[in-house]
Amino acid sequence: MKISLNWLKEYVPNIKKNNIFTEELTSLGLEVSSIVKTKKDTIIDIDMTPNRADCLSIIGIARDISPIYKKKISLPKYIKFVKSKENIFSNIDKKISPSYSVLVIKSIDNSVATPLFIKERLEACGLKKINFIVDVLNYVMLENGQPMHAFDGQKFTGNINVRYAKKNEKLNALDGQSYALTTDTPVISDDEKPQAIAGVIGSEDSSVSVKTKSIIIESAYFTPNIIRKSSKFFRLQTDSSYRFERGVDPLLNEYSLGRVLTILKEYTDIGNYFFNQSSASKIAKHIDKSILINPDLFESSLGIKITSSFIVQTLKYLGFNPEKKKARLKITVPSHRFDIAIPEDLVEEVARMYGYNNFTPTLSSNSINNIGNTSDKTNDYSDSLVARGYNEVISFSFIPKGDQDNHILRPKIISLMNPISEDKAELRGSMVNSILNTCSYNFSRKNLNLRIFESGKTYIKHSDKGVIEENIFAGAISGVNSESNLKNDQDKLSFFDLKGDLLSVLPNLSFETYAGINYLSKTCQAVIKQNNKIVGYCGEPDKSLYVQYSIKNTIFYFELMIDKIVGAEDIKYKKISIFPKIKRDLTILVDDNILANDITDAVERKSFNYMINIKISDIFYNKAEFGMGKKSMTIEFIFQDKLSTLTDNQINDEMTKIMSLLKNKHEAIIRT
Repeated sequence: MKISLNWLKEYVPNIKKNNIFTEELTSLGLEVSSIVKTKKDTIIDIDMTPNRADCLSIIGIARDISPIYKKKISLPKYIKFVKSKENIFSNIDKKISPSYSVLVIKSIDNSVATPLFIKERLEACGLKKINFIVDVLNYVMLENGQPMHAFDGQKFTGNINVRYAKKNEKLNALDGQSYALTTDTPVISDDEKPQAIAGVIGSEDSSVSVKTKSIIIESAYFTPNIIRKSSKFFRLQTDSSYRFERGVDPLLNEYSLGRVLTILKEYTDIGNYFFNQSSASKIAKHIDKSILINPDLFESSLGIKITSSFIVQTLKYLGFNPEKKKARLKITVPSHRFDIAIPEDLVEEVARMYGYNNFTPTLSSNSINNIGNTSDKTNDYSDSLVARGYNEVISFSFIPKGDQDNHILRPKIISLMNPISEDKAELRGSMVNSILNTCSYNFSRKNLNLRIFESGKTYIKHSDKGVIEENIFAGAISGVNSESNLKNDQDKLSFFDLKGDLLSVLPNLSFETYAGINYLSKTCQAVIKQNNKIVGYCGEPDKSLYVQYSIKNTIFYFELMIDKIVGAEDIKYKKISIFPKIKRDLTILVDDNILANDITDAVERKSFNYMINIKISDIFYNKAEFGMGKKSMTIEFIFQDKLSTLTDNQINDEMTKIMSLLKNKHEAIIRT
C-alpha cells in the first residue's frame, strides 16, 4: 500500500527524517518496500501482512505509530446522522453484511472538478481520477480504510437487497467484463437485478458519471470470509475486496458516510438526503471483547521489566481501553483490531512499541538443548569442507512427485495437500535427490568438476511418531582433483577422495562396507560409523538415479546424521615458533621414471631434524646436457626450530644427510 508522507504528517507532525521513520515502520511490522521522493512529497510503499487490515489507511498507520511519537490521533470532522424513517432496504442478509449503511442524496451536482489536493493524493497512492463523487469515496477509503460504493439513483430500481445471486444471473462489471454469477456469490441488487458483487466490484449499469443527479452511497461491513471466497472465485482483487477480505472496522461505516458528506457539501451543491442502517445484534465476535491480563506476563514473556506506565500509555495510544482490576488489567479490544484474541497478543503490541532491537537475545531455559549444538556443528563442518574446496548449496525441501519412489516406500513419503507447484509436491525423505538434482543442473552447464555440500532436513512418516524430522549434512564430489598444470598430476576424484575429505572433518570416523542402502551402488557404498554407532552413509549413487537425473558423470555421495555425531573433544594445539625459517634449495639429476612424489616421500619418511616442509619447485629436461631418460629436479626445503634460531652448521648437517639418502635410494647426482 502506498502512502503520502505529507498526508501522514497531518496526523503525526513530528515524524523524523525519512530513513529513521522507515526503520521505525519496519520495526513495528509495517515493512517498507520502497521510497519514492517527488517534488512536493515522499511516497512510501508498505508491504502489509494479512493480519494488519487496520493499517490499510493513513489514519490506521498514524494510530499504529502514535505511541512512538506520543501523539493521540483525532478523526477528521464529519456529519453525524439521525437514522431516517424512510426505508430503502428490502432484504439484507446479515450473514453477508452484519452492518450495512446507506446515504441517499436525492440531488447533487457531480460535474464539479475534483479538488486538487484530493486528486494529487489519489495519484500519489496509485489511484486514478474518475469523477468527483467516486474520487471523494476513494479519498475517504485511503484516509480511514472504509471502502464505499456509489450507485446512480436514477439507474437503481426500487430498494436495496443484500443477498446471494440467483441461478443464471449476470453482472456487467465496471472493468468491462461480464460475470456469470453463482448461487454462492454475494450481491447488492435492486428489485430487478444485481448491481454489484458485494465488496468486490460494481455494475456498469448503475455506475456514477458526471451527469449523475442522485446517488446511493453504500458503506458496509461484509463478512471477510465470504468476500475472500467471492474474490478468489472470480480472480478479482480490487481496492475494496483487498480490505474487506482482511477485515474492515465493523463500526466505521456510519462515520465514513458522515465524512464523505462533509467533503461533498464543501465542494458541490447537495439537495435532500437521508441515512439508514441495518445492523445485526452482534456485528462481529471481537466487538466489546475484553481480555484480563496479569502485568507480570509482560516480564515473564519478554524477559525484561517494562514499566506499567509504559504499558498502559502504549495500549491507550493504540485504541485499547486499559482499566485496572485489582492485580490485573482489563483490556477492551478496539473494533479495528481483528487480530487480538489472547493476552500474549497484547504482550506483542507492547513489545513492538518498546522496540525489538532493545531486547537482549537470550535462549529460553526450556528450549531444546541441541539447537545450538546442531547449528555449531554444521558451521564447523561447513568451514572445514569450504577449506578443502567445497561449495555450499541450498535447495528446497520439496521435490517432484515420484522422484524418491525408487528408494523410499510410498507409505513413508509425505505428500503436500496443496503444493505451490508440481515440482514441489513432496517432502524429501533423503538428501540424495536434492544433491543429484544440483549436480545435474551444473553438469548441463559444463561445470563438470564439483565438490558441493548442503545442510538441511529430511522428513519421513512413522506409524508411531507421526513424522520423523532429521538434520542431515550431505554432499557429493565429481570430476578431477585439480585444474590442469605442470606441478600437479590431474586425477579423477574417487571414493577415497570423498573418504579423505570426511576424515579431515571428523578424524574419528570409520568406514565399513555395507550393502543395504538401495539408493547407492551395491559395489560402492559404505556405512559411516563413530564410536561403533552408525552416523551416515556414502558411496556412488545407484544407476537408476543416474538415469533419473540424466547424469553421465561419476558421482560419489555422502550424508551424515548431524544429531548422532559427537564432536571431537580432545583438541591439541601446537605453539607457533617465533624463530625464523631457513630455506635451502637442492638440484639433483635423476632418472626420468622417478616421480616427484618418490623424492618427497623418501625424505619425509626419515623425519629429518628441523625440517617442516618440502616441495618440488622445478623440473627441467635437456637431452643435449643430461642425455636420454634424465631430468633435473629442484627441491625446496624449509627448516625451523621451536626453541632457538638455527645455525648454518645445523642446517648443513641435515642437508648432507638428505643428499646421502637421495644418492643411495634413487642414485641422484647432486648438481647444486
